[in-house]
Amino acid sequence: MQEYSEKLEDIYDEKLGRHLVASLSIEPGETLLEEQPLLVAPHWECDRLKCAQCLQESYVICRRCQVYPLCMDCSEHDVFECEFFANGAGSGIGKDLLIKNYGIFALLKLLLLLEQPDKRAQCQILLGRPVKLEDYRNEEGVWQEHEEQVVRPIMDSGLTQTLPNQQLTSDVLHAHCIRIDSNAYEVTARDGDTLKGVYLRGANLPHSCVPNTVVALDEQFNLKLYAAVPLESGQVIYTSYANPLMGTSQRQHQLRMTRHMECACERCLDPTELGTHMSSMKCRDCCDGYAVCDLGGTGNWRCLNVSCGAVIPAADVHELLAEVGGALVDAKGELNVYESLLVQNKQLLHPNHFLLLDIKQNIASILRAAALMNSLNDPCKKLLERRVELCGDLLPICRAVMPGISKLYAIALFEYLLSFVEFTELQFAEGDVDKKGYAAQLERAQSVAKEALDLLQFEPENSAEGFLTERIGMELERIESDLMKYGKH
Repeated sequence: MQEYSEKLEDIYDEKLGRHLVASLSIEPGETLLEEQPLLVAPHWECDRLKCAQCLQESYVICRRCQVYPLCMDCSEHDVFECEFFANGAGSGIGKDLLIKNYGIFALLKLLLLLEQPDKRAQCQILLGRPVKLEDYRNEEGVWQEHEEQVVRPIMDSGLTQTLPNQQLTSDVLHAHCIRIDSNAYEVTARDGDTLKGVYLRGANLPHSCVPNTVVALDEQFNLKLYAAVPLESGQVIYTSYANPLMGTSQRQHQLRMTRHMECACERCLDPTELGTHMSSMKCRDCCDGYAVCDLGGTGNWRCLNVSCGAVIPAADVHELLAEVGGALVDAKGELNVYESLLVQNKQLLHPNHFLLLDIKQNIASILRAAALMNSLNDPCKKLLERRVELCGDLLPICRAVMPGISKLYAIALFEYLLSFVEFTELQFAEGDVDKKGYAAQLERAQSVAKEALDLLQFEPENSAEGFLTERIGMELERIESDLMKYGKH
């Protein structure tokens, strides 16, 4: 089911294919598209059984079909799927099909949707999208994953013989897997695990690393697409399929792997990444210069300082990034290791480099987790101040890479708010600031909370961001209560 804004026009051209453009002026926050998912399923590599009904962790198997996992709260699941294995064409298939081969879940769901007359037309829209198998066949990663975890288990199970009208071959199944991956958003289950949701329109929009829309998903995985910035008639509607806190080469790699596409948006074509320098290196030859990638030429990094112009070979940069990336994986949540990595690599990378931001986020998360678990029974001002500093470092980056209404920026504001308020309250309790200074700090916190709430106002109430809005609202009430005591009325 899809519902479009009357201010959109559906058009086609050779470059973008079928896409949406604004036919009238659109204000930030206006809903452009609402869509239910074609299917929601665990990732191919998921090895923990999920309830077929609610997709929470599963501990039991459906008593009727004896194939699909369920949770303790769900006693039934999709009627067609259950009947197919209980008494239908699939009744002869081994009952351990999903227990042994859980990676097939998403593709199995699509195959059974195709068997249902009332669902087939929607599925055919997905299947009508062309896939060049030869572009994938020689790629060890994606093709091999599909082959081992999905295609071969289905071919070996005898399932294809129970679905003769679909004329299933290994190549057909591979193409189905690719279409699922290429038309999905990562969605989050209620237990926090990530899943993939297939959306025929919402996940098939043109990509930009600086999108002009926001994707919102509620608890039932219903999608709402709304404008992030003002849109004028004729503007293309863009979404993003890449992590905005990655550097350009990392985003491009992610897009090639997941969508077989190259991005040529304003951020990808700007070696400074919209002035954020998230991929810039410190120059080796001068003390105040930063080197950026020569995107249109050699691919080496060149110092922006006109009086320097020193070059860092691309191979050296890639080797360093791989080394730091590996060290991040090996850090395994150890605070001291992250702090050491930060000190070491500050000498080599721009302060806004995406790897330094990653390290800072890890440190901030550890400090927050320690506070939540009450392991900091005697709060240390230095640690709290450190958390405020780290969260603050992220704010201008999030603001720059996701302009307009931005969930990324709103969440960063929330993390900053929590740390800032906790630190401010401790300062006041220990007499480091007087009532006037405390009130001034509270006014700053009030401003941050209101900005975050303003950015989240268009999110569904029954979504993770909707619940976050409630949390920020409660924090704002507490801040304003203290302001009534110590500040201006």
